Amino acid sequence: MSIKRMSTIFNSSPNSDASGAPATDKEPPTLGQGAPKVLKDLREQIKKGSPLSFNTSTLSAIVDALGHKEAIDDRKLLLEHILAFISKLEDGKVSRALKTKIIQLLYNDLAHPAATSISNKYAWRTADGSYNNIDIPDLGKAGTPYSRSVQQTHPLPQNQLPDPGLLFDTLLRREDFVEHPGGLSSLMFSFAALVIHSVFRTSHRDWNINETSSYVDLAPLYGNSQADQDKIRLRDGRGLLYPDVFAEDRLLLLPPAVCVLLVLFNRNHNYIANKLLEINERGTFVDPATLSTDDPASKAQLVAQEEEIFQTARLVNCGWFGMVVFSDYFSTILGLVRDGSNWSLMPFDEMRNPDHSLFERGRGNVCSVEFNCLYRWHATTSREDEQWTQKVFGDFFAGKSPEQVTINDFRMAAHKTQQMQRNVKEWTFGAIKRGAGGEFKDADLANILHNATEHSAGAFRARGTPPVMRLNEIMGIEQNRKWGVCSLNDFRKFLGLKPFASFLEWNSDPEIADAAEKLYGDINHLELYVGLQAEEPKPLVDGAGLCPGYTISRAILSDAIALTRGDRYFTHDFTPYNLTAWGFADCQRDPNAFGFGSTLGRLLLRTLPNHFTENSVYTFFPLMTPESMKAILTNLGVIDQYDLSRPVERSPTVAINGYARVAAILNDKSGGFSAPYKARVTRVLNGPGFFPVEDDKDRQAIVSILSSPDLLEGIGEYFYETTKKLLSESSFKLVGGKVAGVDVVRQVIRFLPVHWVATDLAGIQLKTKDHPHGSYTPEELHDALGEIYAFIFLHVEASKVMVLETKVKGHIAKLLRLIKGGLRGTVGLRLTIPHVIGSVSSTFSKSKKHEYHDIVKRLYELGHSTDQLANTILALMVTSSVELVLAATNALNFYLGTNHLEKLSALVNADKKAQLDGYIYEALRLDPTFQGVFRISNKEQTVNGQTFKKDDRIFLDVGSANCDSAVFTNATGIDVERSTKDRLYADGIFNYLGEGLTLKIVSQILRGILEFKNIRRAPGQSGVLQRYKHSSRPELSYAYLDKDQAPSAWPTSMSIQYDCK
Repeated sequence: MSIKRMSTIFNSSPNSDASGAPATDKEPPTLGQGAPKVLKDLREQIKKGSPLSFNTSTLSAIVDALGHKEAIDDRKLLLEHILAFISKLEDGKVSRALKTKIIQLLYNDLAHPAATSISNKYAWRTADGSYNNIDIPDLGKAGTPYSRSVQQTHPLPQNQLPDPGLLFDTLLRREDFVEHPGGLSSLMFSFAALVIHSVFRTSHRDWNINETSSYVDLAPLYGNSQADQDKIRLRDGRGLLYPDVFAEDRLLLLPPAVCVLLVLFNRNHNYIANKLLEINERGTFVDPATLSTDDPASKAQLVAQEEEIFQTARLVNCGWFGMVVFSDYFSTILGLVRDGSNWSLMPFDEMRNPDHSLFERGRGNVCSVEFNCLYRWHATTSREDEQWTQKVFGDFFAGKSPEQVTINDFRMAAHKTQQMQRNVKEWTFGAIKRGAGGEFKDADLANILHNATEHSAGAFRARGTPPVMRLNEIMGIEQNRKWGVCSLNDFRKFLGLKPFASFLEWNSDPEIADAAEKLYGDINHLELYVGLQAEEPKPLVDGAGLCPGYTISRAILSDAIALTRGDRYFTHDFTPYNLTAWGFADCQRDPNAFGFGSTLGRLLLRTLPNHFTENSVYTFFPLMTPESMKAILTNLGVIDQYDLSRPVERSPTVAINGYARVAAILNDKSGGFSAPYKARVTRVLNGPGFFPVEDDKDRQAIVSILSSPDLLEGIGEYFYETTKKLLSESSFKLVGGKVAGVDVVRQVIRFLPVHWVATDLAGIQLKTKDHPHGSYTPEELHDALGEIYAFIFLHVEASKVMVLETKVKGHIAKLLRLIKGGLRGTVGLRLTIPHVIGSVSSTFSKSKKHEYHDIVKRLYELGHSTDQLANTILALMVTSSVELVLAATNALNFYLGTNHLEKLSALVNADKKAQLDGYIYEALRLDPTFQGVFRISNKEQTVNGQTFKKDDRIFLDVGSANCDSAVFTNATGIDVERSTKDRLYADGIFNYLGEGLTLKIVSQILRGILEFKNIRRAPGQSGVLQRYKHSSRPELSYAYLDKDQAPSAWPTSMSIQYDCK
């Protein structure tokens, strides 16, 4: 092979022929760090015509560089260059070495064996944890033996070890209570107990057997076998659990906060299951009430649907559990909360080794006896939980002290308890009772959690375990000895830690060290169980929040990674397909969430919404005491963002459905009821001018201006022309060119109001192809206005209120700056036409500059200051944008595919001035933008026989009232001649823009669309407006899923087709 020939492989010109790179390869290929110098040296030798020394090391380094590159740009054809080069080498040592490297590289691209398999059998968790590793189905399965992690090298003969009771009384027994130095709450260790009991359940019959799975799969909720699982499932076709039940009986003997947490995960499962049915992503679910169990086919469909919803909801719920572990729990363990950090050690992602092979994950896990010893954290028991445990102890072993109770006594008591066990639906804890439907009262559950948050946990330390736990510790020591567990130093060496040379090094307290040395004699004889618990605790420093013994502190991190990264359902099969797109998004940890990325706060607000608040430390930092959080938040300078007080119960929202009551409250002028919007506006906007929340006089003045006939005509013409323009520009043609398609919602309707409010109201230049330096893209402005609208006028998920408030403040500040920039120099000159035209450039129509001038000039003539005028323009932008999108979308969707569409199309094509008002009224009556509105009762009062207390939050179901058959003839039918005198108008575009402008805009959008020939839905799901009934958002007629698969009030997509002319 000639030097010249080889040169073309490494340095081709843009015009090179087939022997070199193609013309598209305009840059030399780039490799991983270190590789460029090798290539450069090689290329320089080739250019100089120097003889080449093709030693194996040099050429292997070139190929090895491919393996280290994380994201190779394959358009640069580097691999092809390398393969071509190798193929032209003479057969020999060099070519064989390079060939070997290439084969290794390509082989390591894939996992061997495959990481997972398809079908529901592998997508869903089994009840007993089997098949987590498909190749070794029993790995980590419930009912299999513990594993051993560490080889015992120092002999620990049982007949030479100290008596377990003596060890407890000397090294472990609590003398006094010491608060946790990091300010951890009792609830932190209730959650820890839930994690620990998910993966450890030693059989009383055979201590070698772990009766639960070795995975973080919420086994205490779902059980360890199919029989356990069957006891808690409702099996009605909706995938639900019985209300507030769980499968793990052991937790009834723990402080009640542990059971409360399980109940919350039960409720979360049912919330998820309901949402999966509502959203129905794959379109296969039906209302279970429509399926008869008497029909074999219907029954089989019901069973299949039940199983799919249940199993998917379990996957999502376990995802939630895992995310709480790696957000709130780990943040507390690592002390990140003290720094206000949202960082998390998320171990699930795919990673590559230096040789390009896949770093192992999802291959299963088996809990070991060594790590069983790790989680004996009884020293952290709070004073209150110690007292609770003493009471339970007294009930079980009446008349006996902890010193008198034997292991045999314990076994007899456990057997007796199992014999007396009731149905899981009747289990109670913490002296609270179930209601008639099986649920616990929210107030009772919240009270237990609030108390556990306030109670300080104990510190890890020698002589810190409550005396009442004496038998538990004795049994633990005996178990360890029967398992043949290694010494503490063996365990430390296994972890790569320095072995202790003396007892004083293990615990610097001379009294503890001396006692341990006298009991054990040699530091290498210190057994793991006692050594872990009585080790000197880690001080409170950066990176430390849990502050256990040093060895525990290191080992729990290893165990957490093994438990989760080894779980196939948290790794390879943690996918949007298996969990559904919504479910996958729902259980993700949001690092930008309020409370430094809290996930547990979301769970509390979802399951106990009236007992936790949007900015409470009880909500977002329940694993820390409020007292400690006060100091932390003050130090971080964010104390003003949080409420330190204990949450007070709020009354649930009262729903009003009847026409008479809805009308009476909606039209109330006495001041008895008020809309909740003003309070939201004052949180994000200063000064007057946001007219929807001001008195009727101000609002009517704005509506009067917008109802001017000349303005209506100009605005209507703008929307008509812009609709046609956007629809034409956004369309694509099918093969053959006779049919065109367009996503009419995403690419047309969604941006129509945005262009208008930007150019004709606010004087804001949008960023487009023609104007690349604009302030917003149409999508960015749509999203910003949507977030402002949602924050002010809609119910926002409580966990997102504080973050959304910050975003909305930013949006408003930027918009007001741009609005005032457009008005600067204009208002002071009485809005002379040259100044206005100079500040605004209409994207679509030069004539629109005049309308901009008229609208703003007339607003200015109301006598408002510049600031108030800017706030008014902002209010118009917010109220004239996203809800108009919703109205136009609903109207079009309502008529698509119906006989009325043909009439409408014929009407608009026959007469450009035909009135469509009747069609719009009926579409938005039967498919309204919003189902209803909220009101606050300002006093105790009675309306039409229903009494309201002061501050009651009321939901008025305006949508159902407008379909009341007692008021409307043929209430659910379409009557375009129907009188509008009885129709109720909720807050929104009809009130804020006026009927005239609203009808004009929606009509002209429809007119612009229907003038295209043979408008119809696109085939399949593309032509369906994807939306669902959101049971927890009553104000929404329907909810949609945004680009992040999160629930949204705003439509996102619906495609149509039309015939090309």
